[in-house]
Amino acid sequence: MIWTVRRISLAAAAALLFGAFAMPALAQWAWRDSSGRTVYSDRPPPADVRSDQIMRQPGPGAQTLGTAPSNTNAPAAAPAPDAKGDGKEPAKSGPKTLAEREMEFRKRQQESADAEKKQADEQARNDQRAAECERMRGYLKALEDGQRVARTDAQGNREYLDDDQRAAEVQRMKDGVSRACS
Repeated sequence: MIWTVRRISLAAAAALLFGAFAMPALAQWAWRDSSGRTVYSDRPPPADVRSDQIMRQPGPGAQTLGTAPSNTNAPAAAPAPDAKGDGKEPAKSGPKTLAEREMEFRKRQQESADAEKKQADEQARNDQRAAECERMRGYLKALEDGQRVARTDAQGNREYLDDDQRAAEVQRMKDGVSRACS
């Protein structure tokens, strides 16, 4: 008698466990109909249901009731050309799959990261340009104020600029400032 009760309870537990795993496979679609009720089905919603009304849909590779499993060894068919004949895949109707939405999200994330990197690079170039401009203006001011300016020649000797060299250096710095700081 005790063994019979255990067998029945084990059979009931196995049936519940099997049912718990089998139920999600049968009702994979969920959408709100025109009256606002939630509809659960193993089949896609009718064509009059908008994509924003669909709350859940099966993932890629999932089967709906009444469909045969696809042959995974068969080669994939090439997309048929659209009406224009340009060879592009025709636009899909209906809601996007989770994988398509994830791919679009990652693409938007990548585009955002690329735009931020481009903006940061541009900001770094602008900062570098401003620092170079400030350095050239400071050197030009020192030349114009008459401070003694020395250079080091190839042998490592210090030489001071004479009046002609100073005038040429002032003109070179004015040209550089007008090009870089405008």
